[in-house]
Formats: sequence, C-alpha cells, structure tokens
Amino acid sequence: MGYTFIAAVLLIAGLVGVVAVKAVHAAATCMDDSFRWGGRNG
Repeated sequence: MGYTFIAAVLLIAGLVGVVAVKAVHAAATCMDDSFRWGGRNG
C-alpha cells in the first residue's frame, strides 16, 4: 500500500507541475502579446 500511495502522490505532483508550467507559459505569452500590441499602438 505504501508504494501505491507514493506512486499516486508522484502522479498527482507531475500533473500539477505540467498544469503549472502550461499556466505560466500561457500567462507569459499573453503578457508578451500585450506588450507587443502596446508597442504597435504606442
């Protein structure tokens, strides 16, 4: 049961990590786009 629990924790941690990376990348891309638009309009 210990190994199953560890495997579950690692799986959840991995999924959370992937989601976090995607969220950060999306936020960075959105910010980059806003800066580009600001530069074009400014």
